[in-house]
Amino acid sequence: MSCHIRTRPTALIISEGKVLLIEYQDKEQLHYNLPGGGAEPGEAITESLRRELLEEASIEINIGPVAFVYEYFPNKQSGDYESSVHGLHIIFDCEIKEGFTPKLPDHPDSCQVGVKWIAIEELESVILYPNIKKHIKEYSKSRRNIDLIEDHQLESYKQIDYELTKEEFSPEKE
Repeated sequence: MSCHIRTRPTALIISEGKVLLIEYQDKEQLHYNLPGGGAEPGEAITESLRRELLEEASIEINIGPVAFVYEYFPNKQSGDYESSVHGLHIIFDCEIKEGFTPKLPDHPDSCQVGVKWIAIEELESVILYPNIKKHIKEYSKSRRNIDLIEDHQLESYKQIDYELTKEEFSPEKE
């Protein structure tokens, strides 16, 4: 039996002690993702990454080395997701090309509400999917790639009591 694996290249952009994140508001909560998205059929992962960064943050990027790889396997996961789609996230160390400033695009995805620089030392105060905050912190210090991260190894948000609400951390306060 063959399984389809969704490939999702993402950008890890770190500058001045902050990481660039895409902000989403769904029915339940405010949360963040690294910028990026699924590769389309016939599209190289670097082409996909460049397209997604324009669509999500209105920027062009220089793509560097792979920082780490994250795998979501539905039958072996943290418990934060209900998806049955097997996914492989390839997280590239990237930088923004000169002349571009991240901003909310003219036509964002339906739940996207912002593009934010979050201080690395403040990552614990936000909900980031997948929960790779400690990996980002580790990478930001050493800039050395990290072994494969499997979702079931991550701490589940269902096990964490967050005091942060939308009112305490909202786009208006930035």
